[in-house]
Amino acid sequence: MADNPSVAAPAVPAAVEAAIADYPDVVRDRILDLRGLVWEVSASEPAIGPVIETLTWGQPSYLPATPRTGTTVRIDRIGPGTDVALFTHCQTSLVDEFRAAHGDLLAHDGTRAIVVPAVGSIPLEELREHIRSALLYHRR
Repeated sequence: MADNPSVAAPAVPAAVEAAIADYPDVVRDRILDLRGLVWEVSASEPAIGPVIETLTWGQPSYLPATPRTGTTVRIDRIGPGTDVALFTHCQTSLVDEFRAAHGDLLAHDGTRAIVVPAVGSIPLEELREHIRSALLYHRR
């Protein structure tokens, strides 16, 4: 998925693998695609610094290791279907900013998530910018 093959995501931690193990292949693949995009963005933006990968509420989550840099990005299936979401803190302006900049390019779940279909192409540059904005949210 990533345009930059020189940026490799670290191995998927066992806890993250276990959290997505029972999902349909298309959902798990999209979650891993988006995970790779998070690592790509963090590697390309020195101001983000090291990123911690963990589980928050059972969802793969990514946050800068340096406090007051950005807000957590969580990735998980949304609802019973095959859509996947990039979740950010609902009290940030991130989803509203994405909506203002890109309209209905992707669906939204209130102020908490950008919804990404599990199949088909996705707007990589717009998602990169959303991830970058989240991981640098407190440095704006």
